[in-house]
Amino acid sequence: MSKRPQIKLTDVASLALETNGKGYLGFIVELPGAFVRGRTEEEAVAKVHREVGLYLKWLGVEQRYDYKVQVVQEHKSTLTVEDADSEILLQADQEMLSDREFQNLLDLVRFSGETFTQLYANARFKGWVDESRIRKTFYGDNPATLRAIFRHVKRCQYYYLSRMKISEQTEDDFMTIRGFCLAKLESIYRENYNALEYEIDNERWTLKKVLRRFIWHDRIHGKAMTRILEKQRLLGLIDEYRDTFHFRETFSRDS
Repeated sequence: MSKRPQIKLTDVASLALETNGKGYLGFIVELPGAFVRGRTEEEAVAKVHREVGLYLKWLGVEQRYDYKVQVVQEHKSTLTVEDADSEILLQADQEMLSDREFQNLLDLVRFSGETFTQLYANARFKGWVDESRIRKTFYGDNPATLRAIFRHVKRCQYYYLSRMKISEQTEDDFMTIRGFCLAKLESIYRENYNALEYEIDNERWTLKKVLRRFIWHDRIHGKAMTRILEKQRLLGLIDEYRDTFHFRETFSRDS
C-alpha cells in the first residue's frame, strides 16, 4: 500500500454546504473528500467533529480537538441532495495549485482507492444482498451487494475523468484504472495548474474538484460497504472484517 499522505488541520474546519431544502450535504474544505450529511443544517454541522476524527484516523494523523467549525459557503441545488447527489463547486476548488498541493491530492486519491479496494478484497460474501438497500436513486438501482457497489465505484472513475473532457478508457482492474485516470489528470495539471473551469451537464468542474470527488465517492460508498459488513457480522455470517476507513464506530449512532 502507498505511503499515507500528509495532511494538517488548521484551527478551523471550514464547511461548504449544499442543500435542496430536503437535506444537507457538507464538505470539509481542509480535508478533501471528507463529508457530512443531515436532514437539517444543524444536524450536518454536528457531525463535522466525528468526520474529522475518522478522516485523521484513516490517515494515521494525530487527532485534533482544538478547532472550530465554520460554514464558509452555501449552495442551493435542485438535485436530490438528500440522496447524496451533488454539484457544488467549492471556492477552494477554484484556487491555483502548487506542485506540492497537487502531489498531495494525487497521493490522497491513490491512497483512498487502495483503502477502498482492500475493504472489498477482504470481504467474504461479496454477493450477499442487503435488502434494505433495494431502491431507486438518481443514478439507477441502488447497489445492494458489495460486488455491485465495487463495480459502481470502479466504473465511475471514468465519469470523473470525463469531467475534464477526457473520454479515453482502459479495461483493467480498479487500481490500474485509478492510475490511468491520475496520469491523465496530471497531464492537465502540468498545462494549466487548475486554471481551467468546465461546464458539463450544467455543472461546473475544475481539476481540483475532480480529485476531491474521487475521494468523496470512495468514502461514501466505502461507508455503505462497511455498513453491509457490519450487518453480516451482527447476523453471525462473519466473525470480523477489516474496517479500512474506520467507519464502524459511527453505526452505533447515526450516519
